[in-house]
Amino acid sequence: MNSAGPRERILETASRLFYTQGYNNTGINQILEEAKVAKASLYQHFKSKDELGIHYLKAGREEWFAGIEKWTGLKKTSSQKLIACFDFLEYALKQHNFMGCKFINMLTEIGSSSPLMSKEILEHKEKLRQYIKGFAESSLLNKKEQEREIIADSIYLLFEGAIVESKIHKDTWPVKKAKDLIKILIG
Repeated sequence: MNSAGPRERILETASRLFYTQGYNNTGINQILEEAKVAKASLYQHFKSKDELGIHYLKAGREEWFAGIEKWTGLKKTSSQKLIACFDFLEYALKQHNFMGCKFINMLTEIGSSSPLMSKEILEHKEKLRQYIKGFAESSLLNKKEQEREIIADSIYLLFEGAIVESKIHKDTWPVKKAKDLIKILIG
């Protein structure tokens, strides 16, 4: 971490703290102290804590999609890719000690106080929805178009619900049950 420049150290530290202790519970002074950066450096790179939050969310989206695409890229069929999304989720939840989704966590904290961060969160969730729906709809070609869309959106909702329930239970059983249902749905 010491070889990284001030901007990178600020982002890395803020990202870790925002995720592990929450956005609202993380102060600028703590970020500066742990990143070993002067306050002037912070404001040279970021205008505000909200701007730092936006960078955290953008980096989170890039990291999330790099991970999920790595898992789905190893599969051949749309059905396999759809299940791989849930396999990745199971892996990611365990890797992060069931801390949940950084986007949902952030939205819970900020409410409507930051339209720009809310926009980042919505963009991430919509991109994820379309990503999952693409595999789901391709796996359901034997269904009518309207049925495909309803089932595909429902699969996305299963994904999101599995995140929340896994965080609550500190276990992956919700992801496993969602995968079991999806296998029945895409038969």
